[in-house]
Amino acid sequence: MKKSRFILFIFLFLSLTTSKVFSQEIKFKAIFIYNFTKHFEWPPNAKTGDFVIGVVGKSQLYDKLSQMTTGKKAGNQPIVVKKFRSTKELTQCHILFISEFNSGTNSMKTALAKIGNFPTLIVTEKEGMAYKNAAINFVIKDQKMQFEMNTSNIAKCGLKVSKYLQNLAIIVK
Repeated sequence: MKKSRFILFIFLFLSLTTSKVFSQEIKFKAIFIYNFTKHFEWPPNAKTGDFVIGVVGKSQLYDKLSQMTTGKKAGNQPIVVKKFRSTKELTQCHILFISEFNSGTNSMKTALAKIGNFPTLIVTEKEGMAYKNAAINFVIKDQKMQFEMNTSNIAKCGLKVSKYLQNLAIIVK
């Protein structure tokens, strides 16, 4: 009986710890994405109307970003967070977060086709995506949340990034 209680306690402890770590990871990603609005420069044709941050797929990031950006602006543009079930539903976004489970090759091709020529910062969380078409890719290195940055992909989408942010990133080509 004592052994089964101990095993149950360990299971519950690990579940709560994992949940808390995951929650912190979502919070950090939301903070990073919000701060990207301050460290990237969009061309003049993208500086009117709402500043749209899109989230593709099932991700708690949508809720956290919505909560964090309520009443906030990117420059003079009010920030609006939109949720898309898949890349097929995409509309114009300034920042597009594609969750790990939606970052396959076909999803990325569909996203790029939907985005067209609009200057969109693509942010992912799947290994290797910064070497493909993502501009920013979240990674865990040495048990720390970091992000990879592909400056070529950033330039392709017509954005300029601050030196400060480049110094914080893991630059990939």
